[in-house]
Amino acid sequence: MTKEKIKHLFRAVTKMVVLLIILLSISGCKPKQILVPVTETKIEFRERFRVDSVYNRDTLMLLSQNDTVYLQSIKWRERFRIDTVSVVKVDSIPYFVEVTKEVNVLTKWQKIRLKALNIIILIIIVIVIIKIKR
Repeated sequence: MTKEKIKHLFRAVTKMVVLLIILLSISGCKPKQILVPVTETKIEFRERFRVDSVYNRDTLMLLSQNDTVYLQSIKWRERFRIDTVSVVKVDSIPYFVEVTKEVNVLTKWQKIRLKALNIIILIIIVIVIIKIKR
C-alpha cells in the first residue's frame, strides 16, 4: 500500500470514529419514569358563610266583647341558627404523577470494587514513577 492510500484510510477511519462518538453522545440515557395513578381526592377550595338569621314576627288579634275591644298581640322570634352557604370544589379526576426511578444504581460490592481499583491504579502509578526516576 502506498502512503496516500494509508492516509486516505486513516482519515476515513477517524471520520467514522468522530461520527460514532457524536452519535453516542447525542443518544444519551434517560431515566426511566413510572406513572403512578392517584386515586384519592382532595379538597382544593372551601368557602363557608355562617349566617345567624333572626326574624321578629307578631300577630295582632282584635276581640270584641259587648262594648269592649281587646287588642291582643303575640310576638315571637324565629331563629335560623345554621343558615350556611357552602361551596366545596373537589378534585375528583384521577391524574398520573411522574415518579423518576434511577435505573443503573451501583450495588455496595460494585462500589467497593471501584474504590479498590482506584487504589490499585494509584499504587501502579507510584511504582512507575519510582522506576522512571531510577
